[in-house]
Amino acid sequence: MSDKPADAPPADGKPPAASAKAGTSKVLVALVALNLGGTGFATFKLMTASTAEAAPHREPEPPINEIAGPVIAFEPFVVNLDEPGTSRYLKATIQVEATTKEVEEGLEKNKQLVRDAVLSYLSSLHVKDTLGMEAKEKIRTALMAKLESLLGPGKVRRMFFQEFVVQ
Repeated sequence: MSDKPADAPPADGKPPAASAKAGTSKVLVALVALNLGGTGFATFKLMTASTAEAAPHREPEPPINEIAGPVIAFEPFVVNLDEPGTSRYLKATIQVEATTKEVEEGLEKNKQLVRDAVLSYLSSLHVKDTLGMEAKEKIRTALMAKLESLLGPGKVRRMFFQEFVVQ
């Protein structure tokens, strides 16, 4: 047996657990730094990658503040609103911007179907459904959905209210 007490420090002056902790923490710091560097590099490459490589080429959308396709005007729509006991009506005149000349021809060919769908929808509205900007946007969205169901998705670019009167 040795004559050193059991709780005496080792000959190098450092406790054995402290030197093992120092080595482990250096390895952990090195791994974290390596991980951060790799993650940063991958993020940089993803952010600076060309969009042409990531997606197939598509024609850019024309600016929303100019007319890009043919515009079809409809005769005014005049409907009685769904208000029992009163005689309230809505007069709306709309124009539709088609995406192509072929869609314009399809709209002209199916004008009666479009008029019927629009009249049916508008006559189901109540006065409260027609008041305010939010209501008009909701009506526009619903009418665009009706047009898409008749013509197919992506055929109509926008719809414009030329006149919208509730009396």
